[in-house]
Amino acid sequence: MNPNRSSAHRCRNSCGRRSLKICNRVLELPVWKRARVVVVFEPSHDEPEIAPLIADLRRHGSEIIAILPTARGQHDVAIFAPIDLVLVPGIAFTRAGARIGRGAGFFDRFLAHRAARAIKIGIAFSFQIVESLPLDRYDVKLDLVVSD
Repeated sequence: MNPNRSSAHRCRNSCGRRSLKICNRVLELPVWKRARVVVVFEPSHDEPEIAPLIADLRRHGSEIIAILPTARGQHDVAIFAPIDLVLVPGIAFTRAGARIGRGAGFFDRFLAHRAARAIKIGIAFSFQIVESLPLDRYDVKLDLVVSD
């Protein structure tokens, strides 16, 4: 067996289990259970998979607003109702709610303006959690970070 293929398979299985653990923790949150309009992200290959959360939203008839990786500006997201909750991806997070994103600033602008009153939840693998992060005045603090 190709050793690279084996390690890729282990990673996929491990990340899948970790993603499921994150999703199960989110599903238990009271704010999740109350949310009716939820913004989700389309995970990149190195971010937690959130398909179980999207399935739960569909089961409960919640409005789902998906932000695609190609979104660059506020006009790329159609929103017609007040947002209750936003699931936020990132590269690194602190338990206090600081976050470093992909560097384009889209989520910080979105969170500051279109989702200012929404509950903001960072979705992260435990290895993405760090003690502190350098922040600037444009960075928006998250209400909660959920990890495995």
